[in-house]
Amino acid sequence: MKKRITFCALVLAMIAMTAFTNGKTSEPPAQVEGHYIYVHAFDYDLQGNHLDVHESGTMDFFPDGTAIDSAAQLYSVMMGDSGKVIYVFNYVSPSNWRLDGEDFYFSGIKESFRMELVDCSFVGCDSAHVAELAQEIIKVVSGSIDYQYKFHLDSLTEKKMQWSFTYRDGHSDTWKFFRQLTTE
Repeated sequence: MKKRITFCALVLAMIAMTAFTNGKTSEPPAQVEGHYIYVHAFDYDLQGNHLDVHESGTMDFFPDGTAIDSAAQLYSVMMGDSGKVIYVFNYVSPSNWRLDGEDFYFSGIKESFRMELVDCSFVGCDSAHVAELAQEIIKVVSGSIDYQYKFHLDSLTEKKMQWSFTYRDGHSDTWKFFRQLTTE
């Protein structure tokens, strides 16, 4: 009798397992590789000026662990002397990436990095100071480009990748990348 109960329990367990898996195919996990679009905003202070940055770009992740981040960046700057400047930069950063569980490591390649001023308008400030600040922005950004950042991979699906970063001062920032599927 004991053998019969054990056998029935085993059969019921197998039926239950089959019911849960029958008809479902396990999909492979989403891959990072691909072409994405993104929009991102951040702000910071530099030399007594407040910079509000909005960028719109593309990110291409390749299977060999390289990537290209290309963006149009709009800097709206409230100058310390009450003037206002609008800078438009073309930003191109060949980069390296690596995923380790939920840790996403990303760093630019300094030798290939480009950030060029493509437009500028200003009110209430000296043009020489405006030109100096543009060069300082490029210097600060390019100075930190080859640092390896450790992002947290919040989500990765066939349509979207999201990562976040917590800064030393405790505030966090999130980037959302939307995959552009090819029709090939």
